[in-house]
Amino acid sequence: MFRKSFVLLMVLMLVVVSVSAVSFGAKKPVTIGVTFMTMDNPYFVAMEKNIRAELKKVDPSAKLIVADSQFNLAKQISDVEDMIQQKIDILFLNAVDSKAIAPAVVAANKANIPVITLDVNADGGKVTTYIGSDNYLAGKLDGEYMVKRLKGKGNVVIINGTPITSIIQRVQGVKDVLAKNPGIKVVAEQNGETNETKSMEIMENVLQSQHKIDAVFGANDPTGLGALAAVETAGRQKEMFILGVDGSPNGVDAIKKGKAFVATAAQFPGEIGRQGVQIAYKVLKGQKVPSEIKVKVQLITKDNAAGFSW
Repeated sequence: MFRKSFVLLMVLMLVVVSVSAVSFGAKKPVTIGVTFMTMDNPYFVAMEKNIRAELKKVDPSAKLIVADSQFNLAKQISDVEDMIQQKIDILFLNAVDSKAIAPAVVAANKANIPVITLDVNADGGKVTTYIGSDNYLAGKLDGEYMVKRLKGKGNVVIINGTPITSIIQRVQGVKDVLAKNPGIKVVAEQNGETNETKSMEIMENVLQSQHKIDAVFGANDPTGLGALAAVETAGRQKEMFILGVDGSPNGVDAIKKGKAFVATAAQFPGEIGRQGVQIAYKVLKGQKVPSEIKVKVQLITKDNAAGFSW
């Protein structure tokens, strides 16, 4: 009787150990989904690179699913739905449109997937943490540079972009500075759709209608560089100077070469990506996280462009 009981006990112990081993071995690796408004921009390429690098440090077994929305809202919503079906643990969202992306955020909320917005916030649904540059300050820095260089007088063109929080805040930062300087007049404001090709086309049209322009503000570096291309083609590069926001390699290079693109309020996409990963793992551990993290910006001109990079 004792022998039978002993054998039965040993069998039960083996079963428990086996089940535990199987359970441990089958532990699901963390899966993070990230959707970018576009990957045709070195800014987001740098952000993705640093997300991957930080994940490798924090959790080498983690899986990263990356989607390029190509500035297409419908595609971005569809990409998020696909990620939800793949049972991601965290969603990193860089929205094409801050308001219109709300249904995707709500869908992630319903699936109990925390949403962390990077660079651009979402207006609708529950966002756990927004991590982005101090975009209002970026616009303000450009505006202050513009006013100082113009000595408070001149005709200015603003090329804004897609309806996202970062662009809206930058443009507001510039406008608030200019509003305090009545000698500066905004002679045109157009939407360059946050990309170089469209901004070049917009600037070509502005150049035809405006015969005296002193400065141009581009909502990001591709916008400013698109304006630069149009200005150089028209041979009017000595008439005006151009500013951007990003601190992109191409933007900094234009500054160092002494082109009409003279300054950019630099962002730090790598830092945004790194902090995104850090916050994600705090969330997964059930730790308290801030609702917003602002990452520094820095004005880059010919005086400090040498050696600057993301």
